[in-house]
Amino acid sequence: MGNQKTKDISMADRLIAYEHETWSLIKRNDLNGFASYLSEDFYDIFPDGKERTKSELLDFLGDADLKDYRLGNFRVTLLTRDAAIVTYHVDARAIIQGKEIAMRNSVTSGWAKRGGRWLNVSAVASAQPPHNSN
Repeated sequence: MGNQKTKDISMADRLIAYEHETWSLIKRNDLNGFASYLSEDFYDIFPDGKERTKSELLDFLGDADLKDYRLGNFRVTLLTRDAAIVTYHVDARAIIQGKEIAMRNSVTSGWAKRGGRWLNVSAVASAQPPHNSN
């Protein structure tokens, strides 16, 4: 039984590392590297409700410049040996279509093992309310 627990922990750590890596690839403008983590049927839902397929997301990111980001508050829920949900918070700053944008989002990311590899199959980001300065 203890062995399964260790396996679950390392799988969770691996998925968290993949999330960090995908953000790092976006920051470095390595969209081919980033795309290699996405399933062909990947879809993303932005905080404004706009849905994007894999190719639409890659087009969007081609015009964006991620300046900095911070990820935290990770939770991994293993659904099966081959499927998991990763939730986390992201604080990021980017230049999108010439405008600087600050984001504070909660992200729910779906991962599935396909062909022996973990791939990101979906991501839903929702805006977090601004910090209360009172």
